[in-house]
Amino acid sequence: MADAVIRLPSGTMIGLAAVLVAAVAATVTVVSLPSDRPAVLASASAATSVRVTERADADERQVQLALDTGGPRAVVTARTGTVTASACSVGTVLRSGDVVASVDGEPVIALATDVPLWRDLEPDVRGDDVRGLQRALNVGGAGLAEDGVFGRGTLRAALRFLADRGVRTDIASEQTLPRAPFAWVPSAENTVRSCSAVTGAPVADGGVLAELPAELRSAHVDSLPVEPVAGARDLTIGSTTVPVDEGGVVSSGSSLAAISALPEYAATVASSDGEPMIAATWSLRRPRTVQVVPPTALFAIDGANACVQRTDGRPVRVEVLGSELGQSFVQPRDGTRLDRLRALPDQERPCR
Repeated sequence: MADAVIRLPSGTMIGLAAVLVAAVAATVTVVSLPSDRPAVLASASAATSVRVTERADADERQVQLALDTGGPRAVVTARTGTVTASACSVGTVLRSGDVVASVDGEPVIALATDVPLWRDLEPDVRGDDVRGLQRALNVGGAGLAEDGVFGRGTLRAALRFLADRGVRTDIASEQTLPRAPFAWVPSAENTVRSCSAVTGAPVADGGVLAELPAELRSAHVDSLPVEPVAGARDLTIGSTTVPVDEGGVVSSGSSLAAISALPEYAATVASSDGEPMIAATWSLRRPRTVQVVPPTALFAIDGANACVQRTDGRPVRVEVLGSELGQSFVQPRDGTRLDRLRALPDQERPCR
């Protein structure tokens, strides 16, 4: 059988041809139509001047703080008896004034002082332990003179401090302050490393209730950054900022105590095999004020020296202090305050 051939009527062919011609014509028309440029684009042009802004610059540098540590420190009790309750929890913060545990139903309270309370205090005794107690009570608003003399005011404030934390006492009649309710801690806040107090277990005078991270004996910046801005410096570790000397050494006892109380310190010491290192930010204590310009506004650059041009073409010599994210920080050599500058200076003009 011969193959069937389907023939379209001549009218249909003509119709298809007309449609194709119309489509091509429409395409040509669309392509050739002129497109009007939006007015906002037609009027846009490169900025010829820029406004100079100011910002504070602390010359922040990231450093590693090397830590010289001793052995773990213990929170001990002067009470004797049975542990009837423990508030200790590993990794939590133990604050001065917190109840650490109870022995025979009597609370043991953490107290941060420069010198541990090592004796019962009787009227008119004097010493650094008394001064430390007064300072600790003043943190809570006692308003005592920190004279190191155990007077009636210090006694009442201390007994009230104990009573507020569940220690049975007679504020009106007591004449001495026993040391047994207190457990010395080195800082206002201390991260707990381990818990030793077990409810139901016996404990004696000097018994360990909890362990804190190792004592921080000294700390120093492992490698000081090069070409820092001159000025007194601080170190920021976590939520704590402490002063550091020009050699990068943290020497203050209170600063070392503040660092050792941080959770970051506890985690670093616990996980370190060798000398512990902790990340810190090394920055100016008093930030300097710098003027901010785009890098394109600078010309005749020679090391830290450069020039900028005012909008009237007058050059201004500046010191380039640094840069960050497409911004250059400068200070005019003559101490003037810059306002507007040429975004693209005329580099044919001399920098004088």
